[in-house]
This record gives sequence, structure tokens and C-alpha cells, in this order.
Amino acid sequence: MIYAFVTGLMVSILGFVYIHYVDAYHQLFILASLLGLTAGATTSLSSDFRIAIAYISIIMIPLILSMIMINTSLSLILAILMILFFLSQAVMIRQNYAQTQKIKELKVQKDLLDNLFSEAPLGMFSYDKNLNMLYANRQLHDIFEYENRAITGMNLNSLFDSTIIDVFYNILRQGTQSYSGPYITTNDGDLWIEITGFPFKNANDDILGGIGIIKDKTKEYTHKKELESLHKKLQDQIEHNQFLLDENKRFIADMVHQIRTPLSVIMTNSSLVEMKTGNQVSSYITQIHSAINMLSNSYEDLSYIITNDTIEYKHTDINLTDFLNDRIDFFEVIAHANNKSIITNIDNNINVTMNDTELERLIDNNLSNAIKHSFDKSEIEIVLEKNNSEIALQFISKGENIRKVSKVFQKNYTESYGAKRSLGLGLNMVKTICKKNNIHYSAHSKDNTNTFTYIFKV
Repeated sequence: MIYAFVTGLMVSILGFVYIHYVDAYHQLFILASLLGLTAGATTSLSSDFRIAIAYISIIMIPLILSMIMINTSLSLILAILMILFFLSQAVMIRQNYAQTQKIKELKVQKDLLDNLFSEAPLGMFSYDKNLNMLYANRQLHDIFEYENRAITGMNLNSLFDSTIIDVFYNILRQGTQSYSGPYITTNDGDLWIEITGFPFKNANDDILGGIGIIKDKTKEYTHKKELESLHKKLQDQIEHNQFLLDENKRFIADMVHQIRTPLSVIMTNSSLVEMKTGNQVSSYITQIHSAINMLSNSYEDLSYIITNDTIEYKHTDINLTDFLNDRIDFFEVIAHANNKSIITNIDNNINVTMNDTELERLIDNNLSNAIKHSFDKSEIEIVLEKNNSEIALQFISKGENIRKVSKVFQKNYTESYGAKRSLGLGLNMVKTICKKNNIHYSAHSKDNTNTFTYIFKV
């Protein structure tokens, strides 16, 4: 900038000082020479229009003033022409500068697009209206397996797999298009690709060609198919397991039905045998009755398990005092056969509203467990009492402490083994019944005393 200004100032002073001492011919020569310098500055200094305009101003404004001061008709005409020339030069400098800046911006955008095309993890390309490839990035070469061949300049009609050609035609005819499907490469490789394409236009909205973006979705497609296959296998396995479960339930239901009649016959004939025999076989009859009652209890449990989710167990008003005494009478035979006794502390005239079958399963399972897991020759205490708005039913027995009280109501959980081993289904059934009827249940075990408590809301 300093160099330009000093040079312009020196040239301007020489012209301004000496132009008055020469004739008209040499004055015109000086003007032509200085105007030539300003014309050259229009291009050479156009990178900064402020310097260029200042440079030509330093040279031309003194010349214009000199021509006016000479005050001849020729000098005035030259002064006017120089003013017009100065203005035109200033406009040209400003336009050149604006054009240069626009070119720089376009170059930056071009570089950005080039980087985007070349570095994007997608196959990107452009083509003209005749489907001739104008540009293709490296990723497109990799996808189409054209590593050693140039795609640029190639016609899209010559692609190894022509199934996607219509997509590129439709981009030019109909606008933005998308495609997802198979593609076969030059090496007979099977791909699954996604194509998105759109046309590019000029300032007059005329379509010049199209731009395509291709993504290799083979891995995702393969994984999706594998997941769908696994899902189908899993669904088939679930259906097969459900079929086996239904068949199992059907088998158990059939077996329960088959057991009902012979069990009734055994119970009836056992009672007749007891009536017609003497005391010498009474102990054996007691054992038989005990076994029959235990079998009957297990039968009723099994029957409830397979029907509780299909049959609606309706509630009725039940005299819990009488109902509990009846169930205790039923289990007296079993307790006696196992050298155990049952004592009761039952309040009179206590009523509840629930299904009698579910109440029976709750009571019977607790009585059966108390008999099965209590010490030999011990007493089992049954307590039923009413306090304000609650009815408490307790089963208290002497036996080994329960090691994990918190798990005793869980399905399939059992702490007994050997001859007294259980399936772990009874108390879980009781838990289900309690939740269904809003009965609070709990277990407590300490000092070889096991207590199961059930609280009914009145």
C-alpha cells in the first residue's frame, strides 16, 4: 500500500509540475502515459479496491486540476474526459473487486463440496442429462467394486447391474427419488443398497443433471434378516412350547377326571369296611383313611391349579367358624395317623365373604403342611379370632425353624427333603388366593415354632 501511494504521488507531482511547461502535443503524451498507469492499476491493485481507487485518485485528480488551470478549450475538454475516465475506472475497480470476492466464495464452496464428496462415508456422484458420470468419490468406487477403473466419464447405462438405471432416469424426469434393494457388483457380489437422488439445476431452473447418494446397507440388511429368522424360530418355539403346555394341562385335567371316580369308590368302601370290622383292624383302617384324605387333598389342589385361570370362583357368605371346624375334622384322621393332635381356639359365629373352594384350599394347605412338617407327638394349634374390623386365622405348629421365611410363599421353593419332600406349590397357591381376596398373609419362625397368619378384612 505504501509503495503504491509513494509511486502514485511521485508520478502525480511530475505530471502536475511539468505539464505547464510543454506544448499541447507533449501534454497529451503525458496524459496518455499517466492514464495508462491508472488503467494498469485497475487490474494489478484490484485485490483491494480502496488502494486502487486511492492510487488512481492521487494520479488523476492533480492532472484534472492542471487541465482546468490551463484554461484552454482543449484542456477543458480533456479535463471532462479525464473525469469520466476516472469515474469509469472507479466503477470497474469496484466491480472487479466484487467479482474477485464472489470467485473466492465459490472456490471455498467448491472446496467444501469436494471435501464432502471425497470424505463422506457414502458413495456420492453426479451425472449429466445423458447419464454420463461427471464426478464420483472413492467410496462409490469401493461400493461398485471399481477400484482399478475410473467411473468418471462412464455412462450409467454401462453399470454391471441395470436394475437401478430407472432410478437415475426418474430423478431427471420426476425429481427426488429413493430406492432400497439388491445390487450385483462386477465381481458377482450381492449388496443391499439405499439410493437417494435429486436433480441439480441452473439459475433458470433448467435441469442439468442429477446427484446420487448411495449407502451400502448390506450388513444392516443381513443382520435384520438374521433377527427376523431368529424371531421366527423363537416364535415357532414359543408356539411349540405353548402347545406342549396345553397338552400337559389337558393330560393333567384328564388324569384328574380319571382319578375322581376310583377315589370316591375307595373312600366309600373304606368307610363300609370300617363299619363291618372289629377293633383289631381299626389302626389299619385309620392309616387307610389318612392316606385317602391326603390323596383327596392333593387331588383338590391339583384340580384348583388347572382350573383357577379358566373358572370364575364366585364369592358367597361363609360361616368361617363352622367351615374351619369341618376341615379340622377332615384332617383329624391324618393327624392321628401321624401321631399328632390338633387343638383349637376358635371364636363362634365368624363370617367371611369369599369362594368356598378357595377358602378350603387355603385352610387345607396350611393344615397339611403343619401335620407334615411338625415334630412327632406334637400339638398343632388353630386360632380364629375377631378383633374390631379384622379376622385373624393362625396355624401354629412345633417343628424345625424355616430357614428362609421370606421365600416360603414363592413358587417351587421348598426346604424339606427325603420322605417329607414337597413340590413347593401349596403355599404359592395360598399366596395367589390371598392376593385375589385381599387377605394379608405372613409367616414367622422362631424357637422351633412356626406360625402362619392370615388377616381377613371385615
